[in-house]
Amino acid sequence: PVVVLPYGGFYNRAEDFLFGYDFRNSITYSSVIAEDHSLNLLGGMQVKSANRQNFNNTGYGYQYDNGGLPAIDYRIMKQTIESNFPYYGMGRDYDRFVAFYATGNYTYRSKYNFTATGRYDGSNRLGKSRRARWLPTWSVAASWNVDRESFMENLHWVDNLLLRASYGLTASMGPADNATVVLKSRLTNRPYLSERESIIELTSLENSELTWEKAYTANLGADATLLDRRLSFSIDVYQRKSFDLISIIKTSAIGGEAYKAANYADMDSWGTELLLGGEIIRTKDWGWKSTFTVGYNESKIVNAKNIPDIYSLVVPEGGNKEGYPVRSLFSLQYKGLDHNTGVPQFIDENGKTASAVFLQDQKTEHLVYEGPVDPPLNGGFSNTVHYKDFSLNVFITYQAGNKIRLYPAFRTYYTDLDAMPAEFNDRWMQPGDELITNVPSILEAFEAAQLNDSYPYNNYNYSTERVAKGDFIRLKSVSLAYQLPVKAIQNTSLNNVSVTLSASNLWLLYADKKLKGQDPEFFNSGGVAQPIQKQITLSLKVGL
Repeated sequence: PVVVLPYGGFYNRAEDFLFGYDFRNSITYSSVIAEDHSLNLLGGMQVKSANRQNFNNTGYGYQYDNGGLPAIDYRIMKQTIESNFPYYGMGRDYDRFVAFYATGNYTYRSKYNFTATGRYDGSNRLGKSRRARWLPTWSVAASWNVDRESFMENLHWVDNLLLRASYGLTASMGPADNATVVLKSRLTNRPYLSERESIIELTSLENSELTWEKAYTANLGADATLLDRRLSFSIDVYQRKSFDLISIIKTSAIGGEAYKAANYADMDSWGTELLLGGEIIRTKDWGWKSTFTVGYNESKIVNAKNIPDIYSLVVPEGGNKEGYPVRSLFSLQYKGLDHNTGVPQFIDENGKTASAVFLQDQKTEHLVYEGPVDPPLNGGFSNTVHYKDFSLNVFITYQAGNKIRLYPAFRTYYTDLDAMPAEFNDRWMQPGDELITNVPSILEAFEAAQLNDSYPYNNYNYSTERVAKGDFIRLKSVSLAYQLPVKAIQNTSLNNVSVTLSASNLWLLYADKKLKGQDPEFFNSGGVAQPIQKQITLSLKVGL
């Protein structure tokens, strides 16, 4: 063997440069007319620019103990080029954003409020045409301070009551970061250096018509405080029609690149949010406050230009299909275990029972819809109790209505180093076991070779057998705090001293038993990830 790095080591360097500015200016006008009319106007603009440039380099033979003198063997460079290793790279991008905006607010007798807003935004991250890059948006809103009406004077238990409504067009760039073609200089990946050629690689397709994600949103809401501010509530009901939604979609790949960012879908959604707060106990030494929140949201893709394949719909993160919610989870329909081998079987892309399913097929009508990956229902419940200088807070969170793909524990081959879940104890072991268990067999090497790359165990991970409810109730956090009395520190230079002991993610109070210990909030689509941890913290806060 030949040592191609006889002296020195690696000097890896990466440099990032950013030059940018963010310029804003605005003008305001306020006027009160005859004490009953109040008018506030605001107009302004924003210009934002950012130029980014980066370099990276892998240096060989750097001699740290010899003044940085490089000692490079030509063979390491030869091997680097032959292995197509990117030992040097650079990139540039330019981000431009311009906005013009105006807001007007009119109030009559401090009871009736009307607001109108308009914006005109432009960005070079979208398509080339003016229609694609520039977009006007607007909104109108009104509110009514009901508690200030004369007919409310005798209702002393009502402290504040506000009714509000709004409607408007909003926009965002979503996941879009570039709409122009991106070409990169590369070398062909051939085994011999003499056969290498310089090439231009197409890494991002152009979409000159890529434009803003847009949504019309209507909202009705009410806010109130009652009983000398002992009780409060806030409720919102909204409906949203989103269109020109952006996503990375699969193309025909005729031009050499299979994916591009595109405005591919329209979506309808509606929901409601409720907040209830109460001060249950209010005395000199004792206090108890509670807050309960709940939110519910439903969505439906009403128009989609993409045609999803089976794989994009059965993966843990879900997929998008017309007529279903965003990030819907589908599954292969499980049809039991083979009587002779214990290999799982499914309804394939052609509607037949088989162990093999071609996951790249676009025939998805035989898939089973499980539900949305994102929970439609979520909320929390917080309680804070204090006694003199002590305070205790307990916070509980919950969610419901979503589905989770279970951990992919099943494979065709296993080794002695694999850690298997306890459910493998109930696996198929002999003919007839398929009547009492749905856990597949562990195949011998000869049996596995006869599967002919049909991947039934991988398909089993994507089947109806490997789905659980995402409903849970979690003890999210508990904290106990003690505030030193003022008398204890009045002769010192300290203003306040407090000690807090807190813990988070302590206990999962409820979850689907089918999860078998898998955390419903932890999502891992592959690779290495860290689950949600239990944390205990002791903190000391001193104010001078």
